[in-house]
Amino acid sequence: MSYYRSYFKKNNTILKNSYINTAKNPNTEIFYGNGFSKFIFQVDFSQLQEKINNGDFILNENTTHRLHLTNTIFGDETLLGEERGTGRERAVSFDLILFEIPEFWDEGVGFDYDKVVDFTTGNLTYDLRPSNWFNRSSISGWTEEGIYSTTPTILQRIHFDNGNENIDVDITDYVNNILSGLTENYGLGLAFDLPYELITTLAPEQSVSFFTKYTQTFWEPFVETIFDDVIDDNRESFYVGISNRNLYLYVNYMGNPYNLDELPIVDILDPTGSVIPTLSGLTPEHVRKGVYKISFGVDGILCEGKRFFYDRWCNIIINGRDLDCVTQKFIPKQFNDFFQIGPNQTSVDKFAVQFYGVSLNEKIKRGSTRKIVVTFRSIDNPPKSVLMDDVYYRVYVKEGRTQVNVWEWTKLDKTNENSFMLDTSYMIPREYWVELRTMINGEDVFYKDEIKFEIVSEK
Repeated sequence: MSYYRSYFKKNNTILKNSYINTAKNPNTEIFYGNGFSKFIFQVDFSQLQEKINNGDFILNENTTHRLHLTNTIFGDETLLGEERGTGRERAVSFDLILFEIPEFWDEGVGFDYDKVVDFTTGNLTYDLRPSNWFNRSSISGWTEEGIYSTTPTILQRIHFDNGNENIDVDITDYVNNILSGLTENYGLGLAFDLPYELITTLAPEQSVSFFTKYTQTFWEPFVETIFDDVIDDNRESFYVGISNRNLYLYVNYMGNPYNLDELPIVDILDPTGSVIPTLSGLTPEHVRKGVYKISFGVDGILCEGKRFFYDRWCNIIINGRDLDCVTQKFIPKQFNDFFQIGPNQTSVDKFAVQFYGVSLNEKIKRGSTRKIVVTFRSIDNPPKSVLMDDVYYRVYVKEGRTQVNVWEWTKLDKTNENSFMLDTSYMIPREYWVELRTMINGEDVFYKDEIKFEIVSEK
């Protein structure tokens, strides 16, 4: 599983029938009751687009894109705006809509919702420069004031019960359309659903607030792209009678992954070198850069777990050159070997968990990519390394005593080792922790010590 985060390029909160600009405020306050406001933002997908164009990531039907915004309310607080001096009350039981913005707009440099001192005149004033309700730039107004009135292009309706929920919503189709060039990226907006905006005599006003791109906290909003590209190589654990076992082809140049010009064509051969008719001309999946996967099962064929079968990969084309077919070996094992029946299994205490790829307390420059390898060694005599099927990691930060997940428990790749790639290009500079675990005999086995590292600015 690979992750990538795209952060906001610009954002602003616009107020109904007002020229006020609040773009640089660390919070957005979306309200209704006596007027209303909308939060507009544009996500910068340029680096994600570049990685996809370079073949570093592969878009497929399992790729997802999720929008994340963090609510500024923590715990059981009942008021929102009152604590900030606006007199607004925290809204509960409502729907926000996520809608598309159809035109280009500028962010502006305003900050305050309340009046500030104009040092030229000494008067209290607001920053009224675009964007705002009426204008999207200094010389252009919105085609429809306030971006929409009754006909927004709604992507999602997001329901809130208590009003302190964070936003975590799927916008996969929208992002894919941008990445494929079908949709122009002018940005998105958040607002109360239309029936709430029609309420004009409610006091106090009802409000919900989220951190913006200008927050000085860890809670900067983003879109997280999740690529379902975990490697689960069954070459050493291929069993007869089990479908969807995976074999991989790895293509590298100077030790780095490299993409083929086209998808290969795969034949599965029996021990005599004959193509198995039902496993001929198979089309593999391009998993990630330089990695190709074929999934199939073998059944009804004599396999005593001692004879080599072969996976032959043809149509190997690199930079316009057609190379020879590549033939690899695997040994299908008997179905009953897939299960362990007999004496009680080895105690978890007989395994030592180790890792390498990052040093404890290491300062890593943002932009670096690290391969983190996790090993499990038995303490038998002599000791031996054991390749595990299910090894997981999570990355988190600490806010006081609270652990905040950056990535939830995620399965490691399994090739001839258990590993995962740590891409720091989009990680906010600060301290991070990694936790590792696997399961042996139904019991979770963790790496016992904290693995801490720090991301520092590349400058």
